[in-house]
Amino acid sequence: MRPAISKLLTVGVVAMVAVFGSIGGRLAWNAVTAEEEQVPQPPPLDVLNGEAAKAKFEGEILGVFLGPYGAEVPDKFTTYGELCGDEQTVEVDDAKAGDLDLAISLPEPFKLDTESMNTGVIACGDTVYAARWEYSAPQPSGYPGSMVIVRSLFKYTGVDASTGRIHTGQIGGLPAIIVDPLSEDGIGSAASVIIPGESGITQIGSSGVPAKDLLEVAELVAAAIKDRS
Repeated sequence: MRPAISKLLTVGVVAMVAVFGSIGGRLAWNAVTAEEEQVPQPPPLDVLNGEAAKAKFEGEILGVFLGPYGAEVPDKFTTYGELCGDEQTVEVDDAKAGDLDLAISLPEPFKLDTESMNTGVIACGDTVYAARWEYSAPQPSGYPGSMVIVRSLFKYTGVDASTGRIHTGQIGGLPAIIVDPLSEDGIGSAASVIIPGESGITQIGSSGVPAKDLLEVAELVAAAIKDRS
């Protein structure tokens, strides 16, 4: 049996599958705003429950396999187990990122979190397979948004979203897969932009960040990718 997509082995964005994308995220936000009502608000519970009840997308788009965590990866895609074997994943010096490196600087309110477990270059044995950068993105409303950029050698990733939230488009002149948040404000939901490459993908994932900000950052990332070519 082929390996299933897991939260660890897809070097997925931890922030994207955190509490903010769930009913628990709404409860956390309610606690933040208990003393003073603020806008924007998380999606209503019926929207969250409706999304939870829908079948999740599982399939290939633009040469990338997307599926919910636990989905079996098709044979055509190289998996973490096939790439790394028994080698353990370790963090290595940023200078070893090689082709996975990305020269980019994000504007306010994004701040790089150098101490995050989602920031750094990781390898198994002598193979560097991912570079990651996590940014905090506190919103004017006080909501603790976050964003993670991941460049990896894999062409599959875990995306827990219904089919209606997933579509393709052009980001900075590059073909991309876009996973919409449950609301334009991004509060209480995760979203992402996935840009396929010849030997892997670049994924920009957000939680609690407005859709327009996610797309603007994705444009900057696309420009940085094109600068490398």
